Amino acid sequence: MKTLRTPAFWAALALTLFAIAPFLQPGYFWSAHDARHDVYFILQYNITWDEGVLFPRWSPDWTFGYGYPFFNIYAPGATFLGTLLYRTLHLSLENAVKGTFILTLLISAGSMWLLVRDWLDDRAALVAATAYVYVPYHLVDVYVRAAMAESLALALLPFSLWALRRATLRAGPRHVALLALGYAAIHLSSNLVALIFTPILALYLLFLAWMAVAKADLPSFKARCRTWLRNLLPPLAGLALGTILAAFFILPALLESRYVNQAQWYGGYYDFHEHFVYFAQLFDPRWGYGISVPGPDDPLSYQLGLALVVLAALALWTAWRRPRYRAELLFWLVILTGATWLTTHAAAWAWDHLPLVAMAQFPWRYLTLAALALAILAPAVLIPRQADPPSPSRQGWLPPLLLAGLIILASAPYLRIQITDPPPGGATLAGLMTFEHSADEMTGVTITAQEIPTWSPLADLHVAGIPITTQVDYGLVEANPHLAVDARSHHVMEETVRVWTDAPGQRVPFYRQWYPGWTATILDPDTGQVIDRFPLTPEHTRPPYGLLDVPVPQGDSLLRLTFEDTPIRKLATGLSILAAALTLALLLWPQIT
Repeated sequence: MKTLRTPAFWAALALTLFAIAPFLQPGYFWSAHDARHDVYFILQYNITWDEGVLFPRWSPDWTFGYGYPFFNIYAPGATFLGTLLYRTLHLSLENAVKGTFILTLLISAGSMWLLVRDWLDDRAALVAATAYVYVPYHLVDVYVRAAMAESLALALLPFSLWALRRATLRAGPRHVALLALGYAAIHLSSNLVALIFTPILALYLLFLAWMAVAKADLPSFKARCRTWLRNLLPPLAGLALGTILAAFFILPALLESRYVNQAQWYGGYYDFHEHFVYFAQLFDPRWGYGISVPGPDDPLSYQLGLALVVLAALALWTAWRRPRYRAELLFWLVILTGATWLTTHAAAWAWDHLPLVAMAQFPWRYLTLAALALAILAPAVLIPRQADPPSPSRQGWLPPLLLAGLIILASAPYLRIQITDPPPGGATLAGLMTFEHSADEMTGVTITAQEIPTWSPLADLHVAGIPITTQVDYGLVEANPHLAVDARSHHVMEETVRVWTDAPGQRVPFYRQWYPGWTATILDPDTGQVIDRFPLTPEHTRPPYGLLDVPVPQGDSLLRLTFEDTPIRKLATGLSILAAALTLALLLWPQIT
């Protein structure tokens, strides 16, 4: 690729070193918001990979070992990447998380460089890439929030904008495929970022198509409309293809999320009315490590970054003086203004009445879009006065390097992570149990639960370091004189037991939470022939935690309990496979035509 032969691209990656350096020191930032979550995400993902499940929709040890369909409804991309690092480089779980953040910083610089280089030149791209890495909200994401999923999604936003720009202005099969890959990757990185970014992508598409028509100077309204629609078709195809490419995750997440208790994630602390940003906080240079709390003294930093705000103001001046770039500069200034407005109390009406806005959960999450716009606007002061900008070598590299240095210097006080001692249990299942109990985190329940558990017999085993060989509730079995159960095999997604009962209507109780996909198969214990097979429903559960209670026939039988794909998951996976084949064909189109 031509990009890989450009020194400025490698310089942009090299300038991320100051942001990467805090992750290279010994220790781990256990007290960062999601730092423990990230470790346990990879731990759980790796456990399922050990049993051959590469995309685990069920997390077997969530909720004190009862399980939870976490990766069926929560984008798995960053955890997938971290697990790859953990397994291929033989890193510790903590270093796999740190390695994932390092990669997201590098991807952020590279993708922003591509976007701005396509619009301006190498010099501007270097400044924009630097600004995107060091914009304060990005640093909050990686150092303070440890938001692994959001950080990966944030890194991919400029790549999607670049691919959209190419597919709109230089339509071709490869650009359509690249747009599909970029858009799918965002969906697979963070559900929330995909939701709040998609309207921006749509607005940018309409803007680019309009700009292309305006430059064409067509004689009639009909010709302008026809050209505008023709410019829209390739990028719309790319976005549709990207959606189908990620359908194996998107469709189940949309259609099966109703089977989990969502109320526990939206009430109380998660009420967005308590998390609006005060105007002064947008310019407050203080830096803290606490979680978001109501009021103007929130320890979490919501600053835009004074240096970048000044550069954005200069971009407005540049838009006035440089007509050729005016429209695009004004577009991103509007995005910056709108995104910042949505973080404040002034946007309360929009949060109360527009469901799409409120799905961001916290108002300050719109700083993601503000950070994107600030980085794109940062190099505007370098735009030359001439209609056609001269080459970077003739324009000089001193101004962009000084500007990049200024941006890094402005964020230098924030280039630090808070290293702390490991919590009890550390990066183990025992540590996960302790964390769930102490923090009331990662204890999601499905709709069959009447209560949220605070501990379990399985948690006792994990804390004691005793391997789990069955998830049959033998306490209930032994109290039932009509039922005997002998555990035969145990896996995270499957369990087989032999059952004897001398009375009809008996049920085998399991320490497994119900969710669509759990299936019971009754087999003849001597021949292995299938006698009955049926999906488990909410009726096959027991209070108060909605755990599985599987009916068995009278007599002697084998019961096999498996977590399988539902029809919607199978359909979605099939669609994604077809989309992957089409995307590959489009990428190879120049070679096969």
